[in-house]
Amino acid sequence: MSRRVFMPCLAALTICLRFAQAQSACCSPHAGTGCALPACQASVCQVDPFCCNTQWDERCASEASVLCADCQPSTGCELPPTSVATSESCGTSTDDPCLGMGFSAVPLPIGVTLHGTAWSSDTARDVDWYQTTFSSPTMLQVSCWSAGPMGVAIVDDQCPPTVLAESPDGCPATVSACVPAGTVRVVVRPLLFESLACLDTRAAYALQATAMPCTPIRPPNDRCDTALPASVGLNAFDCGDATSDPAWLASWCNEGAGLTFTNDVWLSFQAPSTGAYRFSTCGLSPFDVRMALYEGCGGQVLACSDDACPDGGAAMETGLMCGSITLVRIGGWGHGAAGSVRITALDQGGCGCVEDLDGNLSVDSGDIAFALLCFGDMGGPADLDTDGEVTFADIALLLLASGPCP
Repeated sequence: MSRRVFMPCLAALTICLRFAQAQSACCSPHAGTGCALPACQASVCQVDPFCCNTQWDERCASEASVLCADCQPSTGCELPPTSVATSESCGTSTDDPCLGMGFSAVPLPIGVTLHGTAWSSDTARDVDWYQTTFSSPTMLQVSCWSAGPMGVAIVDDQCPPTVLAESPDGCPATVSACVPAGTVRVVVRPLLFESLACLDTRAAYALQATAMPCTPIRPPNDRCDTALPASVGLNAFDCGDATSDPAWLASWCNEGAGLTFTNDVWLSFQAPSTGAYRFSTCGLSPFDVRMALYEGCGGQVLACSDDACPDGGAAMETGLMCGSITLVRIGGWGHGAAGSVRITALDQGGCGCVEDLDGNLSVDSGDIAFALLCFGDMGGPADLDTDGEVTFADIALLLLASGPCP
């Protein structure tokens, strides 16, 4: 038998494989943008441009499971038998601890199957909240069965919460995360705003949680005091399993979306010369990045950025003195991922002396003017005697060092 006889079969197999890959690319999260089924991609990106601009993440896959026929199950979802009903009545919202009305999340029993309902309308949707507390790090796995477009997520106990993991629609939709000791919450909600009445069979769901010990693997630069060195060029980072540092963020960093800064990691950059530097994750990180520069752990914020790029990346510029060490904090709005930050020297100055505050390789009236502008500041480059405040003693040191840098 010749090879030609096999060609139609191979071609058909190739088409089937490509379709399966395209279908999977739309129905499952992946690192790239968009997906391989044009109609599905258009439907999802119309309601969620993030999916085509930044990354086809878990939420995009969830939306595809509702909007795209290729991602919907071919058979109905049969709910398992349940033994416990949730305490919240359908049509009410009395379990949302973030409403500020004294409500508490429903206790989440481990190993017990719950049943509940989650309604939605064209303008609102019900979000059911559950919570449990662990005394040590625990791998929490939650499964949710529903005939309707229902999603489930694991979040922390803050308001607004940080999403630790979320799952697209499925039968069941299953999500898991190695959560730290303390209180953790689970939310169940309709994936889209559509008319979903309490008596509609698609509003019903069954929920089951299991738990087992785990060992979280935190990145080595999870804390400010363990920052990894960075240099001019590309610097990789990974926020995927990072915790959220309580370091402060200046109020002027609020660009309209608050000051939330979660799952952050730290880099330490020593300026090789005096001049302006640009820090950017534009096109380099597949998630919504927030970034800030600090003088030191707990020190002043030098610069910050959020949504400076069309893909949700961050970019900022600041002037640095030769040899100065700046801490770069990189995080986001929710569960992060791996990415890179590019550090670029915008102009190349010299490495002058410590008294050369304006970087012109000479101690002169410009440096004295700079110190006078900083007079009274707590620390900073003009605090030459490092006593914690810019005073006349620092001005005197400038006068003594007057002249070209050695």
